[in-house]
Amino acid sequence: MAFNFDVGVIVTNANQHGAFLIGARYWTAKILFDMDIERYLLTVVDGFVSEFELLDKELEIDSNCDITISGPVDAWQKLLQSVPPAPYDDVRFGGAAVGFEVKANVAQALAPYYGAIQEFIDILRGAHSGERPPRRVTEVERKFDSAVGRYMYIDVEGIQYRVYFEEAGEGQIPLLLQHTAGADGRQWRHLLEDPDYQRNYRMISYDLPYHGKSLPPTSEPWWQQEYLLTKDWLMKTVLAISVGLELDRPVFMGCSVGGHLAPDLALYHPDHFRAVIGINSGLAVDPAKINVETEESWFHPRIGSQWKAAAMLGNTAPTSPEAYRRETGWIYSQGAPSVLKGDVYYYSQDHDLTEEQAQTIDTSKVAVYLLTGEYDALATENGTARLAKNIPGCHFQLLPGLGHFGPSENPEDFKQVLLPVLEEIAEQ
Repeated sequence: MAFNFDVGVIVTNANQHGAFLIGARYWTAKILFDMDIERYLLTVVDGFVSEFELLDKELEIDSNCDITISGPVDAWQKLLQSVPPAPYDDVRFGGAAVGFEVKANVAQALAPYYGAIQEFIDILRGAHSGERPPRRVTEVERKFDSAVGRYMYIDVEGIQYRVYFEEAGEGQIPLLLQHTAGADGRQWRHLLEDPDYQRNYRMISYDLPYHGKSLPPTSEPWWQQEYLLTKDWLMKTVLAISVGLELDRPVFMGCSVGGHLAPDLALYHPDHFRAVIGINSGLAVDPAKINVETEESWFHPRIGSQWKAAAMLGNTAPTSPEAYRRETGWIYSQGAPSVLKGDVYYYSQDHDLTEEQAQTIDTSKVAVYLLTGEYDALATENGTARLAKNIPGCHFQLLPGLGHFGPSENPEDFKQVLLPVLEEIAEQ
């Protein structure tokens, strides 16, 4: 089935599309969309689309393009559905698993304008399948949030850190909330304000040192070496926060980096926690699947924060409310330059959990819950499911319609799964 885009309409729509024009500012480039049965060349000059043309399939042009995006026709058909199925929702983040290939110099061509590419694909999607039905969020009816923030001081490996945290809830059970790589505790704002969670839990959302409102230490020349998050330091930091707040066997919940941390804490510190909840958790990352160029791009002097925001938008689900998806990316755009790359070191390398280690986790001491979004990269038999099979007695659920950032990108749908889990823990 041919796509047969009305190229004139596409050009007009792009040049009237606010998000595309913001993302494409100062951009001059040629981008080839190879859709297998058809090829289209997009030409952008000074931030505006000058041409979008259907090419002769036999024409040699790849070498003249700044960016080439190619994939089989069935993958393009799914990508351009109004609500793409997983993992066809983004050509780079998830799309590689189903045959998409993006050729470009990441630092010079792709990263600065990936957000504009996403917006242009969304324009093609609207032309091909019609606009996606909007899912709006409800404005709150309160004057103040109930969460209260303050600072505490902890000592980790002989260094003092000033750590910011917010807490809410009148429950007797402490719930520590670990944010994702390169982000901060704002990701948990929806949970903190939910009375159904507040009833049983005292929720504590903290910013790791170097993240959000938690500054680097004043006693160390941290600016002389690149920030790097290690498993040992991360576990010590979470324990120091818990001990400093005098928490009695708290529940730990973390997403992404925090999702990996959940089984690590269950393995190494089972007596400290009554339960761990890992969102998008997995065993150690296969070294063959580590994209070195992408990891280097998270801390590159020529790449701005818009790359991180666009990349993380590509890790959210198309079924989540757009306002919350964009908010999730916004938080990433505000992180310190080095922290995402430094955090990813733990996620992809220092989190080295094996099947044999997972099998020794004692869920009679610490309950283990694993929750993974349908649109997450670990929503495969070799992802979280493989970890779950190796932890006797753990609870595992795949979450339909959710992406990598369930608590922040879609708190309403995430609640349908999380609330029963927290109620089960409270009853134990």
